[in-house]
Amino acid sequence: MVSHIAIPIILILVVILLLVLTGQYADPIVAIPSLVIVGFISYRIFYVVWKTRGRNLYTYTGKIGKALDDISPGKEGYILIEGERWLAISDEPISEGDEVIVVGMENLKLRVKKYTRVRA
Repeated sequence: MVSHIAIPIILILVVILLLVLTGQYADPIVAIPSLVIVGFISYRIFYVVWKTRGRNLYTYTGKIGKALDDISPGKEGYILIEGERWLAISDEPISEGDEVIVVGMENLKLRVKKYTRVRA
Protein backbone atom coordinates (compact mmCIF):
# COMPACT_ATOMS: atom_id res chain seq x y z
CA MET A 1 0.00 0.00 0.00
CA VAL A 2 1.89 2.95 -1.33
CA SER A 3 -1.14 5.24 -1.12
CA HIS A 4 -0.22 6.51 2.35
CA ILE A 5 2.97 7.97 0.85
CA ALA A 6 1.62 8.90 -2.58
CA ILE A 7 -1.35 10.99 -1.41
CA PRO A 8 0.65 13.62 0.55
CA ILE A 9 3.24 13.83 -2.22
CA ILE A 10 0.51 14.39 -4.82
CA LEU A 11 -1.12 17.03 -2.58
CA ILE A 12 2.15 18.90 -2.16
CA LEU A 13 2.90 18.76 -5.88
CA VAL A 14 -0.58 20.00 -6.80
CA VAL A 15 -0.34 22.95 -4.38
CA ILE A 16 3.13 23.87 -5.61
CA LEU A 17 1.97 23.55 -9.22
CA LEU A 18 -1.03 25.78 -8.54
CA LEU A 19 1.15 28.35 -6.80
CA VAL A 20 3.58 28.40 -9.74
CA LEU A 21 0.87 28.50 -12.43
CA THR A 22 -1.00 31.35 -10.76
CA GLY A 23 2.20 33.26 -10.01
CA GLN A 24 1.46 33.26 -6.27
CA TYR A 25 4.57 31.33 -5.23
CA ALA A 26 6.39 34.58 -4.36
CA ASP A 27 3.45 35.96 -2.37
CA PRO A 28 3.92 34.83 1.25
CA ILE A 29 0.27 35.60 2.10
CA VAL A 30 -0.83 32.79 -0.25
CA ALA A 31 2.17 30.44 -0.31
CA ILE A 32 2.76 30.00 3.43
CA PRO A 33 -0.85 29.16 4.45
CA SER A 34 -1.19 26.83 1.45
CA LEU A 35 1.95 24.90 2.39
CA VAL A 36 0.94 24.84 6.08
CA ILE A 37 -2.44 23.33 5.18
CA VAL A 38 -0.84 20.71 2.92
CA GLY A 39 1.74 19.95 5.61
CA PHE A 40 -0.97 19.47 8.23
CA ILE A 41 -2.99 17.18 5.96
CA SER A 42 0.15 15.17 5.21
CA TYR A 43 0.95 14.92 8.92
CA ARG A 44 -2.56 13.65 9.71
CA ILE A 45 -2.41 11.05 6.93
CA PHE A 46 0.94 9.75 8.19
CA TYR A 47 -0.32 9.80 11.80
CA VAL A 48 -3.42 7.74 11.02
CA VAL A 49 -1.47 5.25 8.93
CA TRP A 50 1.18 4.93 11.67
CA LYS A 51 -1.38 4.36 14.43
CA THR A 52 -3.49 1.86 12.50
CA ARG A 53 -0.79 -0.18 10.79
CA GLY A 54 -0.94 -3.86 11.56
CA ARG A 55 -4.36 -3.56 13.20
CA ASN A 56 -6.96 -6.04 12.09
CA LEU A 57 -10.26 -4.21 12.19
CA TYR A 58 -12.20 -7.26 11.13
CA THR A 59 -11.41 -9.67 13.92
CA TYR A 60 -14.34 -11.36 15.60
CA THR A 61 -12.39 -13.71 17.86
CA GLY A 62 -13.71 -13.51 21.41
CA LYS A 63 -16.96 -11.79 20.48
CA ILE A 64 -20.24 -13.16 21.77
CA GLY A 65 -23.26 -13.70 19.56
CA LYS A 66 -26.49 -15.63 19.27
CA ALA A 67 -27.23 -18.73 17.19
CA LEU A 68 -29.96 -18.17 14.61
CA ASP A 69 -30.02 -21.82 13.52
CA ASP A 70 -29.36 -25.20 15.05
CA ILE A 71 -25.71 -26.00 14.36
CA SER A 72 -24.69 -29.66 14.41
CA PRO A 73 -21.03 -30.66 14.82
CA GLY A 74 -19.23 -30.12 11.54
CA LYS A 75 -22.29 -28.49 9.97
CA GLU A 76 -22.93 -24.84 9.15
CA GLY A 77 -25.50 -22.47 10.54
CA TYR A 78 -26.04 -18.75 10.96
CA ILE A 79 -25.20 -16.65 13.99
CA LEU A 80 -25.76 -12.99 14.81
CA ILE A 81 -22.79 -10.92 16.01
CA GLU A 82 -23.02 -7.15 16.45
CA GLY A 83 -26.05 -7.02 14.16
CA GLU A 84 -24.37 -9.01 11.37
CA ARG A 85 -25.36 -12.48 10.15
CA TRP A 86 -22.39 -14.81 9.80
CA LEU A 87 -22.09 -18.39 8.63
CA ALA A 88 -20.61 -20.43 11.47
CA ILE A 89 -19.20 -23.90 12.10
CA SER A 90 -19.03 -25.67 15.44
CA ASP A 91 -17.53 -28.87 16.82
CA GLU A 92 -20.34 -29.21 19.37
CA PRO A 93 -24.12 -29.11 19.03
CA ILE A 94 -25.58 -25.62 19.37
CA SER A 95 -29.30 -24.93 19.53
CA GLU A 96 -31.10 -21.95 18.08
CA GLY A 97 -31.03 -19.06 20.56
CA ASP A 98 -27.89 -20.25 22.42
CA GLU A 99 -25.14 -17.75 23.07
CA VAL A 100 -21.92 -18.51 21.20
CA ILE A 101 -18.38 -17.20 21.35
CA VAL A 102 -16.14 -16.94 18.32
CA VAL A 103 -12.92 -18.93 18.66
CA GLY A 104 -11.57 -18.47 15.14
CA MET A 105 -12.23 -17.69 11.52
CA GLU A 106 -11.84 -19.96 8.49
CA ASN A 107 -12.24 -18.19 5.17
CA LEU A 108 -15.53 -16.35 5.63
CA LYS A 109 -16.94 -18.72 8.24
CA LEU A 110 -16.63 -18.21 11.96
CA ARG A 111 -15.69 -21.14 14.19
CA VAL A 112 -17.79 -20.94 17.35
CA LYS A 113 -18.50 -22.81 20.55
CA LYS A 114 -21.23 -22.57 23.15
CA TYR A 115 -20.82 -19.71 25.59
CA THR A 116 -21.83 -20.09 29.21
CA ARG A 117 -21.84 -17.04 31.42
CA VAL A 118 -19.95 -17.32 34.68
CA ARG A 119 -21.90 -15.92 37.60
CA ALA A 120 -19.97 -13.93 40.17
